[in-house]
Amino acid sequence: MNKPNLFSYATSELSQDAFLCWLMNWASHEFSEINPPLHDIGKKFIEAIFRKHGQSCPNIEHISITRQVDGLDILVVINHKYAILIEDKTYTRDHTNQLARYRVAVEKRGYHHQLPIYYKIGNQSNYDTVVAAGYKPFLRKDMLAILQEGYKRNITDSIFNDYYQHLLSIEEAYNKYKTAPLNEWKGLAWQGFYSELQNAGILGEWDYVSNPQGGFYGFWWHWKNGGDCQLYLQLEQEKLCVKIEVADKEKRAYLRTNWCQKVLEKSSDFQLHVKKPSRFGNGRYMTVAVLENYMITNKDGILDLTSTIDVLKRAEKLLDALTVVRTNQ
Repeated sequence: MNKPNLFSYATSELSQDAFLCWLMNWASHEFSEINPPLHDIGKKFIEAIFRKHGQSCPNIEHISITRQVDGLDILVVINHKYAILIEDKTYTRDHTNQLARYRVAVEKRGYHHQLPIYYKIGNQSNYDTVVAAGYKPFLRKDMLAILQEGYKRNITDSIFNDYYQHLLSIEEAYNKYKTAPLNEWKGLAWQGFYSELQNAGILGEWDYVSNPQGGFYGFWWHWKNGGDCQLYLQLEQEKLCVKIEVADKEKRAYLRTNWCQKVLEKSSDFQLHVKKPSRFGNGRYMTVAVLENYMITNKDGILDLTSTIDVLKRAEKLLDALTVVRTNQ
């Protein structure tokens, strides 16, 4: 039976900071007899952080936990030596070189043995800048694996169980693309679908695109040189677009018309029934052709991922053929 969940209301990153600090504090030896299962799960969280960095966790004799240290969300010092830096994100992401700055600030405090962690319960397209800064992503699936152990041990603490159920609800919404008809997909399901495309070898990036019509989750990939412009593919949720990027304002009108004609003429070779967009834009990025309903579903309206990926691969081949022809002209 559903019941009120604390984390349905405590949605800020500060609230999540508090939970992480609370859980790690349970790893202190002084709490081992008060609630042994929760003490063990707190230790397992810290041990998992060490493993992320390829290190063995020492016997935990002392824990110091501080929030908001020089802008860093959480600084945990184990045995006066090992500094765990946690930058906690819910649905935002890193920006403006902040991760590197935090490492420098902690270094100035005398902590040279650092284990930087980028804690994320939401989703993002990639973690390249995180890894480049020396941080290890600690994702929702990682925390769920730890909390699952506590659940199996029948931890009854309401804070622990509320957080566990909160993460489970996010995971369920993220995976809904596997089991729900397309008309029931929300933002998290689109994120799950796009991430699945990346796992399947569709090498693109995704993010939320804001616009006056309400915005959408977009996925863009397969950039090709078209001479005076760049061609690429973009998913706008249920719609597949062939787009061009044109820096020269004077050439935009000509290029969008010319490439629209080329795409329409060539698309039938790849069994793609594309059409002209309802109206042309006139910005740097313009749609020249559209394939609506590119997503293949079964009789119940559930996504057929394999067949859908086949459509996207054919769209890639279409752009390859067009740009090879253009290059050879």
